[in-house]
Amino acid sequence: MSVRAKAPRPFPRRREAQAEAPGAPLTWLSRWSLRIDICLAVAIGLAVLLVHDVPYLLRHSFWLDEAWVADTVRAPIGLTHTIGNITPVGWTFLLRLVPFGGPERLRLVPLAFAMVAAAAAYLLGRELHLDRFITGILTGAAVLLSPAMLERDDLKQYTAEACACVILWVLVARAENEWRLRRLVAIATVSSVGLLFTNTVIFVGVAAMAGLGLECLVSRRYRRLAEVAAASAGMLVVSLAIYLTLLRPELSPKLTAYWDPFYAPTGSGAQAFHFVYRNLVALAPYGGFRSLAVDTIVVLAGIVALVWLRRIALAAIFPITFAIVIVASAARVYPFGDLRTSTFWLVMVPMLMAIAVSAVGRLAARLDGRTPLLVGAAALAIWVPATNVYIRSHTIPNEDVHSQVEYLSSHFRRGDVVLVSYAASYAFAYYYGATPTFPAGDGPNGHIVAYPRLPWMVVLPQRQPVNLVNGLAEARRKIAAEPADARGRIWIIRSHQTPTEVLTWNRLLAGQAVQVIRVGPDPILLYRYEPR
Repeated sequence: MSVRAKAPRPFPRRREAQAEAPGAPLTWLSRWSLRIDICLAVAIGLAVLLVHDVPYLLRHSFWLDEAWVADTVRAPIGLTHTIGNITPVGWTFLLRLVPFGGPERLRLVPLAFAMVAAAAAYLLGRELHLDRFITGILTGAAVLLSPAMLERDDLKQYTAEACACVILWVLVARAENEWRLRRLVAIATVSSVGLLFTNTVIFVGVAAMAGLGLECLVSRRYRRLAEVAAASAGMLVVSLAIYLTLLRPELSPKLTAYWDPFYAPTGSGAQAFHFVYRNLVALAPYGGFRSLAVDTIVVLAGIVALVWLRRIALAAIFPITFAIVIVASAARVYPFGDLRTSTFWLVMVPMLMAIAVSAVGRLAARLDGRTPLLVGAAALAIWVPATNVYIRSHTIPNEDVHSQVEYLSSHFRRGDVVLVSYAASYAFAYYYGATPTFPAGDGPNGHIVAYPRLPWMVVLPQRQPVNLVNGLAEARRKIAAEPADARGRIWIIRSHQTPTEVLTWNRLLAGQAVQVIRVGPDPILLYRYEPR
């Protein structure tokens, strides 16, 4: 009696994938379906402009962390990758391409990535081949109204990181639908070259490749496993080259020290568990439902749904990404627990929720064909109110150097001296009309602001009390050096002050002729100094 070897089980066959195979003619129904897909993806992407307060974004002054990035458009192009405070170099170059929107127009770049992320999330639902339009709307709404994404209005690359994550999910879904080498290459390319625009895409890329490798093992497709290994090797080589040449040189001990509370302890398992649990509790509201227990159930339900759908690679992405983030935190490579740096993986939580809901709709459709629509509508009826508090929220720190510069420019007189505090100097450099220079300095981004051609400018290189004392003394010397009939005043521009700075300024100017001009949260001080 002969025993026939059992053939390897292929990846799941998708009826829609075969209908869309290259060369297959499109029926009129397929054409209309494609047009609807395009319209819905665009509509969900444009809805980002409704759930974010765009006028607020285009008139709210940049705060310190944003100013580091904004200054890249004023600095020589050779300094772009350093002044931005390890913001990806490709992302900062995009800022130079924004043609309209006023001084704060640069925030349109993170907003554009949020739009692409929401549109890509709709396409993810389409690629799952459940109830195409319903699933696409659910996954699109999941990213559109993700609390972590709604919080991200500031001028940093975190929406780009979330966008890259969603795109990789779409690419993995397409590879599962129909195995093609070019789709594997696309995943490797986005995961490696994407480092020019986002720092975390490699984490999701490694998880995607590991998930595809796991699916190859489960289905015993060993030739495909070799292709995954080859593509992964190329991805890691390119990523390492970009990291060593562009990212690693910009890391500084000051930045590492700043993120120290977000690095997982390695002393004991109990400490590490407490660290992870404490930060997950803090981040839970931004997963969707303000409860770690609910978010955990949502994630597990989504993973189970993907396994039921035989989407092994997609099911593996979130847990593998999460494990990578924890390991990177323990290795002091990437902070865990900060909302901004966690946006890229937090956005996966509502996506998994949407997938779980769609899977429930598919099961319920066996009883009644209208059930998926009812289940989807019920999910949206819960999701929209749950995230309403984050819609059009104003979460950018209120530091209005822009108004201070405008007031100064309209009231400055010949003979005046301008003294700018360290933390205010970066936003001042962006808004002030004169072109600044950015010499090397002892700051987190390795640069300070200077105006060597403007004798009336005094910019503090740091924020310690000695810097304030020396800066004020220099401003007084400049005033004293002028003829008595030409002496002006000292304008003091401050922002993002520490308590020590406030106390030092109060001590230095006590009993002096100082006028407080309230043009923002940090008022301008107009100091009329009379040399003795």
